[in-house]
Amino acid sequence: MPGPHDKIIANAAKKVLQPLGLRRKGQSRTWLYDHGWWLTVVEFQPHGFRKGSFLNVSAHWLWTDNGFISFDFGSNPDWGSRVAEFEEYVSDEQFEPVAYRLAVGASHEAQKLAACFPSIHATAEVLLRREAALPEQGRGSWSTYHAGVAAGLAGRGSDADAMLRSVTSDPARSAAERFIRLLPNPQQFKNEAANLVTSQRQALRLPELDTQPF
Repeated sequence: MPGPHDKIIANAAKKVLQPLGLRRKGQSRTWLYDHGWWLTVVEFQPHGFRKGSFLNVSAHWLWTDNGFISFDFGSNPDWGSRVAEFEEYVSDEQFEPVAYRLAVGASHEAQKLAACFPSIHATAEVLLRREAALPEQGRGSWSTYHAGVAAGLAGRGSDADAMLRSVTSDPARSAAERFIRLLPNPQQFKNEAANLVTSQRQALRLPELDTQPF
């Protein structure tokens, strides 16, 4: 059952995030901004045993069909999607300014992500740079897949080929293989990505898009 801290978080998020266009996912502690082919995800993550909240902010790329929200790109170079460590609820009076501060921090991170990914071309550039900066043992999974798909959609075929062929871990490898076969035909590549976006949006119960996502 939701506690008083949940209501305080919801009120703070509504006050700060809703004017920016983020919408609450049901009655959860997750707020989303819908960019069509990606989502800004703000999660006021609960603790398993204590009242309060962590704060995670991330981009979620919709060209997968896994049916759940993953934290695919966080702007924090050290913590990834984690923006704030756990803040404990002691009392309503103590926690209200804490929740508001978390919501303001979330708003700043959400706006940073929006500025970072205004287009598929900008997204490809950022993701490829991030992959190049990773140590070798950190490559080959979903982040490499996402960089490859973004590169393909941006018309950077050789970069897409290099990224997708270097995906080694399943199920990301299986997802990459379907795009590798389509690299010679950019329109089919784009259509496959659009189909995945549509499928993932349906799974997440997001509104149907009026136009193609790319």
